[in-house]
Amino acid sequence: MDLLGRAFAVWFGIAILAVLNGGFREVILIPKLGERAGHILSTLLLSATIMVVAFLSIRWIGIPSLASAWAVAAGWLVLTLLFETIAGHYLFGNPWEKIFADYRVSHGRVWILIPFTILFAGPIAHQGLAQKWLVPYAVSNLVAAAMLLLAGLRPHVARWAFVVLFTYAGIYNTWLSINRPLEYQGFADLALIPWYRTYVTETLKSNAQIITAIGIGQLCIAGAWALGRRCLALGAFGGCVFLLAIAPLGVGSAAPFSFTVSLAMIVVALHKASS
Repeated sequence: MDLLGRAFAVWFGIAILAVLNGGFREVILIPKLGERAGHILSTLLLSATIMVVAFLSIRWIGIPSLASAWAVAAGWLVLTLLFETIAGHYLFGNPWEKIFADYRVSHGRVWILIPFTILFAGPIAHQGLAQKWLVPYAVSNLVAAAMLLLAGLRPHVARWAFVVLFTYAGIYNTWLSINRPLEYQGFADLALIPWYRTYVTETLKSNAQIITAIGIGQLCIAGAWALGRRCLALGAFGGCVFLLAIAPLGVGSAAPFSFTVSLAMIVVALHKASS
């Protein structure tokens, strides 16, 4: 079996696990936890499953380069979207409205996390997860999962969780820019995009004030979330811009952490805007 065949076999395994996840959601999660909690938890479980499968299978697939990993990931994404729409409608009998409803973040649906996870899983797994990053990576994604659950079920609590997160990040990055400005050079090799690695090793290395600006920006984001009301949209926008900007660091940003927390902020901001 060649590389494409092995890549397809892994995706097919993910598709089977996704179907099983859907059955688990409908039979176990929703009856016990309710529609919203069941949907969010099911999404998080599938996202975690995709990452685990990618890490376990990446060597077997035999992807030779990061560029090839992105190509495989793009193929997985296309197959996933086709499977969800075509197979979901014609094979499983789901109406189009139900299929696309899961992508309506304004209704508290968070399934859009899955395409983002699929796209980044291959490149992140190709880069690898060193032992020293294992615990921080796992803890970060558990925190992100908790924030997304809170966003859907307890948006007021999630809002203050964002205040704490960005306050900590802002203080820490400001301190780093003053005391240890080269700290982030250790993340350069984890970058999933070549030009991003160059940015870290050249531009960021010689301009510590960029880290200071990031820290101050994070404190402003925390302030927007603390103020609430009309500032929530600004806090969500700023938070998403920062998190999505660091997503190309891969394991260095604990991806899919960035997507999960960004989604949580959008859910809270939309909830507050409609209430």
